[in-house]
Amino acid sequence: MPTTEADTVVDAAVEDAEKFDFGSKVRSLSGWQKAMIGTLCVLYASFHLLVLNFVQLDAWVFRALHVNIAAVIAFALYAPFGRPGGRIPPLDILLSVFALAAAGYIWWNLEGLILRTGVLMTATDVVLATAGIVVVIEFARRTAGLALPILAGIFILYGFVGPWLPGVLFHRGYGFGEFTTFVYSMEGIFGITTAAAALYIVLFVLFAAFLQVSKVGDFFMNLAFGAFGQLRGGPAKVSLFGSILFGMISGSGVANVVASGTFTIPVMKRVGYRPASAGAIEAAASTGGQLTPPIMGAGAFIMAEVTGIPYTSIITAALIPCILYYFAVYVHIDLEARKEGIEGLPRSELPALRPMARDAFILAPLALLIVFLFAGFSIISAGSWGIAIAVLVMLQQRLGLDTRIHAVPVIAVIATVLLAPNTAANTHGLIATGAGLVTIVATAMIRRRTAVTPALHGTFADVLEALSIGTRQSLQLAAVCACAGIVVGVIGLTGLGGRFSSLLLGVAGQSEFLALVFAMLIALILGMGMPTTAAYAIAASVVAPALTRMGLDVLPVHLFIFYFAVISTITPPIALSAFAGAALAGADPWKTSFKAVRYGLAAFIVPFLFIHNQGVLLEGSIFEIIRTTITALLGVWALATASEGWLGGRLPAVMRLGLVAAALLLIAGDIYTDFAGLLLGAVIVAVRRFGRRAAGAA
Repeated sequence: MPTTEADTVVDAAVEDAEKFDFGSKVRSLSGWQKAMIGTLCVLYASFHLLVLNFVQLDAWVFRALHVNIAAVIAFALYAPFGRPGGRIPPLDILLSVFALAAAGYIWWNLEGLILRTGVLMTATDVVLATAGIVVVIEFARRTAGLALPILAGIFILYGFVGPWLPGVLFHRGYGFGEFTTFVYSMEGIFGITTAAAALYIVLFVLFAAFLQVSKVGDFFMNLAFGAFGQLRGGPAKVSLFGSILFGMISGSGVANVVASGTFTIPVMKRVGYRPASAGAIEAAASTGGQLTPPIMGAGAFIMAEVTGIPYTSIITAALIPCILYYFAVYVHIDLEARKEGIEGLPRSELPALRPMARDAFILAPLALLIVFLFAGFSIISAGSWGIAIAVLVMLQQRLGLDTRIHAVPVIAVIATVLLAPNTAANTHGLIATGAGLVTIVATAMIRRRTAVTPALHGTFADVLEALSIGTRQSLQLAAVCACAGIVVGVIGLTGLGGRFSSLLLGVAGQSEFLALVFAMLIALILGMGMPTTAAYAIAASVVAPALTRMGLDVLPVHLFIFYFAVISTITPPIALSAFAGAALAGADPWKTSFKAVRYGLAAFIVPFLFIHNQGVLLEGSIFEIIRTTITALLGVWALATASEGWLGGRLPAVMRLGLVAAALLLIAGDIYTDFAGLLLGAVIVAVRRFGRRAAGAA
């Protein structure tokens, strides 16, 4: 199929958008180097699946291999500077040797390192730790840009100059060997952030890759077009709902924008949205995906690792705040469509919903994932068996069978969980997958539509492709989690976190609101220029202790920090997701970023609500949960309406201010402020409605 001018423009826009997320250009390898790296990608993903499910390996060794093999792949794929070229140069081969040497040294000398790290280190320990730190910083620079490596460099410098710094920054000082071996240990680079990446993040990025190859993502986007494309401002609403699947799985807001924006932004512009609005809508929608359970863009995994709170508790608590965010963006989109007179797409251009409803069982991998999580099985079991069901989807498509055949594994897993709840997770997964496989093969043989053997060969090729894609998509997350570990390690070594907590409490003067505002600003600043996972991990280690010392609950505090780390990607002056959306839309980056903030305004206010009104986090009595949720939804609607300035026509400034006041009262969460906000909002709506009727009658 020949490349059209439109395809060329889209490809250029994607390349322009991706520059906001990646530090270096991707090489186009060929020959034996391409085959070698492709094989290494497959082996890297397979290694994680084997260790997580079958092979016992020491945690330090596993994490060291996780980071350093990923670094080897990244040094081959990403050029350090300028033009990428087509071959791996000697410098990158040398860096790869350093990475493998560091991982091998940890594996070979594990017992000795456990005893002497940071205390009785040898010269070889120091040399390998230093080389390993250099590898991690360069790995992060190539895959995620300069922001995080610069921050890590500042903290490394702080580790040595601390004895000469004043006040809260002072520490006793550390020798070079003591410092480097501590940072390159389970207390630093291989600590909680890398643990989350190695145990959970790679697994769920692989899950996303299997969904991508099995066309589940295409089905979800088509479903969004079929359901919402014909509505007022339809393509924007498609962007909102279609971005959820991409966004919840990826840990990068920019990657989400690029993945779905290439489809939705041109269509939004075609129906009448201005370029800045189209880019901002996609940025806000894609960013919100990281707030969406059950995966939350990998952030929930790190949160579970840091706090010790069960993963299911975190994703349950995040549900209503996520709904509030997307409801706010939906209201903005709808009101802008009303103002601009933007209609939806013709029904003739959209997928038919009835045939798609029959294909809904293609979502079987997600269904099994959710059943496993809420049955209390481990995250690893849920993700691994979700991948297994995704392989069945690949096979079913290769054989050309009806997707309703996937009802078999879904029914099987629900039945076995209900009838034998104490059975091991792997037994449930094996029964469901086995039942699905037998049904698919038997049906294909009975109908004789397609030979089973070629379909199995094709499915095997699909699995290899998914493993390779998953590894490539994991590189940035592996890098930023390891590099964030440097910062977390230095904070732990120097005691900066505790001293900063005392400083924050002192500056806030025991004012909870001021402390929360400071925490918000820190999370936003850290999130500018680096992926959400790293921003959250660093902000949590610095800010969370101070807030919990004030008596605030751990889960709301960490969700508070996480939300602001997420929306930092649409917050000027370094709004990476919004800038990527602007590049795809051909719009002004600043105008796009400010519009994205307006669409996501609820996310700046709702976190303050759930600090004390935990009904929004599904905690408390049924009455409290329902009351707080309904009033928060009304408050979000009032805030979005005031921001757009449209309620059956353009709103006067006084009414807009009144709606802002009503919104803040409703979002505050107290029963008395709820009543006051309802009364004020009702008065404004009534005045507006009766005023327009009177004007119409006249």
